Amino acid sequence: MANQQTKAERREAAREKARKLQELEEKRAKRNKLITIIVSVVAIALVGVAIWSIVANGSDDEEDAMRQEYDPVAVQVEPVTIEGADVPTGFSVLGEDAEHSEDAQRVEIYFDYMCIHCNNLEQWNGGDLNEITAQGDAEIFYYPVAILNNDISAYGAATFQYIAENSPEHLMAYHKNLFDITDAYLYNREAVRPDWDSVKQAARDAGVPDDMVDSLESEVDLEWVNAANQQFSANGFTGTPTVLLNGEVNYEYAENDFPAMLGLAEPEADTEE
Repeated sequence: MANQQTKAERREAAREKARKLQELEEKRAKRNKLITIIVSVVAIALVGVAIWSIVANGSDDEEDAMRQEYDPVAVQVEPVTIEGADVPTGFSVLGEDAEHSEDAQRVEIYFDYMCIHCNNLEQWNGGDLNEITAQGDAEIFYYPVAILNNDISAYGAATFQYIAENSPEHLMAYHKNLFDITDAYLYNREAVRPDWDSVKQAARDAGVPDDMVDSLESEVDLEWVNAANQQFSANGFTGTPTVLLNGEVNYEYAENDFPAMLGLAEPEADTEE
């Protein structure tokens, strides 16, 4: 009986056991609370990802619906030397068998192949511009520049100039092809940054003769690109795309409705009502 606990000892032992159980419960509660917080954060994150995905997919669907698929028309090309320039820095394009209408307005587009807004302009308006060029409904001028300080902008612009002078009928097909390549990279559909091989592929797929394509790296004039960039800045322009209508900077192009901007059709919004 010597080991038998007294009433006071049993009470103290019970109190100690209760204290330990309380500590264990507090630890369990804290652990469960932490798990709940983590699960909640993860759930919120997953909901956020889901919402972003829905919004992004909706945005992508809307942008995809705006894209214009078309077959680039063969063109006749004339170099353009603007006032104050020492060399031609732009090119007039017209459908191979077309003539300009008497009341044709003048549209000038300055672009950089790695400019995401230039890509949007091309993807969302290229079909309309192609049709306008084919019919001669407006005088269309393209001015490639490389103001974003990267190789593909310079290579692309220099190759535009080279094809304009040496294989002009393929110019607009090359233009579309290279924008398709850079567009895929800029919108993360392709992970590999475009390079010289990309430019060559765009030219080859456009129908530029193989011997010209194979010699592009040695034949294109990157100094011409510098001159084009300098003239762009001298004109007071700072960003691409820059669009001029009859010699004046015009922002209506952002409506993505060149036919309406040129008075060739009613605005799309009006025709859809």
